[in-house]
Amino acid sequence: MIELKHITKRYKKFLALIDFSYEFENGNAYGILGVNGAGKSTLINCITRNVSFDGELNYVDLKIWDIGYVPQELAIYPELSVMDNMLFFASVYKMDKRKAKERSTLLIEKVGLKEKLSTKARDLSGGMKRKLNLITGLVHNPKLLICDEVCVGIDPISRKEILEYLKELKNNGLNIIYTSHYLDEVEYLCDRIVFLDKGKLVLEGETKKLIEEMSDTETKKADLSDVFLKVLRKEGE
Repeated sequence: MIELKHITKRYKKFLALIDFSYEFENGNAYGILGVNGAGKSTLINCITRNVSFDGELNYVDLKIWDIGYVPQELAIYPELSVMDNMLFFASVYKMDKRKAKERSTLLIEKVGLKEKLSTKARDLSGGMKRKLNLITGLVHNPKLLICDEVCVGIDPISRKEILEYLKELKNNGLNIIYTSHYLDEVEYLCDRIVFLDKGKLVLEGETKKLIEEMSDTETKKADLSDVFLKVLRKEGE
């Protein structure tokens, strides 16, 4: 789906991503993990070509318009209504107006915003804004959805609903690349994990296998947080 070869990104004297090579394959949900400054957002910006970089990036059976992107910062327009936000983003992808309306209505209903069609985005609750932010990235029915900390700062119920919806989308064939500081989200949603530290790829693999391989066989209560801590300790040695 996406091939990255020797990707390096420098911001003046700071190397944010160093010689990163990886293949994101079709049919998976990937979790990108790392502490602040590890290079997660830089990697996302390279994949979406929002920044220039050194190295090679190839989309395999994928076009740039096949990607949906949901940033951490809200990218919705506060003065537009819920529906008008959706129709605006649909127009960016030059969708047919009738299909855009149908698709928008479907997504709005799916995330529980049906009663807020005409409500301006500024007047929505924090959780509702996050839901709207999410579905604007889905309006054009992408093959790949990239989510950068989409559940940050919201209530537990909205967070649960968003994660369940993403899991449903994944089970229906949508490819997902997902970054988060909430390790339980990544463990719940993602098939594979990519660990970054100081701009470098330090570990990757299937989520379940990584947890099994790095778990404490005595307690058998390991989760992704245990794997994450062991990776950080290893890199800090």
